[in-house]
Amino acid sequence: MELFADHKLVELEEKIEMLLKNYKALKEENEKYQEKFKALEAENRELKEKVTSMKNEKDLIIEKIGAIIEKISLAQR
Repeated sequence: MELFADHKLVELEEKIEMLLKNYKALKEENEKYQEKFKALEAENRELKEKVTSMKNEKDLIIEKIGAIIEKISLAQR
């Protein structure tokens, strides 16, 4: 008695081929998502830097406005 019938071997080969094909497709998809993730991380860093810069700029403007108001207040005395 043969351990595997010919049709069983063919079936097994087809399943292995399908698994390899799916693995390759998933691997390629994963690589695309990793690249996208890296790009989004870089964009996120840039946006955080912009937000920090804008916050610092806002704080400086508020400080300058405070100084102007103080000058006006002193001038009116």
